[in-house]
Amino acid sequence: MFFRRAGVDIMIQIMVDGTSTPPTRPLHALIFDLDGTLVDSLDDICNALNSGLRTMHRSPAPRDSVREWVGDGLPTLCRRAWPDASNDALSRLTETAQTAYHAACVVHTRPYDNILKLLDLLIAEGIALAVLSNKPHELACRVIDELDLRRYFQDVRGYVSEDEKKPSPQVALNMARRLGVPPDRVGLVGDSIVDILTARNGGMKSIAVTWGFQPASMLASEMPDWLVSRPMEIFVVAAGRRAQMGDSGGAAR
Repeated sequence: MFFRRAGVDIMIQIMVDGTSTPPTRPLHALIFDLDGTLVDSLDDICNALNSGLRTMHRSPAPRDSVREWVGDGLPTLCRRAWPDASNDALSRLTETAQTAYHAACVVHTRPYDNILKLLDLLIAEGIALAVLSNKPHELACRVIDELDLRRYFQDVRGYVSEDEKKPSPQVALNMARRLGVPPDRVGLVGDSIVDILTARNGGMKSIAVTWGFQPASMLASEMPDWLVSRPMEIFVVAAGRRAQMGDSGGAAR
């Protein structure tokens, strides 16, 4: 596991030899991204996008390309899949893909390995939790509800308007106020550069995760406060101490 603070990489051995020193300033709240952070939703997103592309008589997008494109909302995803589309065609593609995703948004989507264990530990530690996604709000709530994740989170918010979309910190700051936690004690957890920028723009701590959709090297180039490779490492960051139970690590694929 690597923590990245102030441009310095420090190798931390967790729950192995007891010699490491976890962060000393615990966080009081965590705001999680959804896709690529809490849940592996790539196949369902890819299937919905390609359903829309087929309807528009376009070639399907490769899964690896879709992985690189996600994170900035459905309209941006559709634009990346069809860069030279007219505004009308893009609007129809977005609507068609959204309809397909509405019909099948939790077919293959599942929480990553050890995410539920992590959330249980964070709740037991008294750390307030929320979700902020660029997925359309109704769909973000549906994924959370169908996977029975709502019980963990005090607030869930998806995409509502371009003005509020990450990396704007507006919604994240509103969440922090509702949670009663100052921004500098809030960690924003995500798998994309957009999440790192959102945290930075809001004066929050950025926790970048490497099991999601963007490569670790790309995340590291943006100098997040922490770069973690396994879910249980988020507990160490947030609580300022090691967890008392093991983590088998690895993301579900």
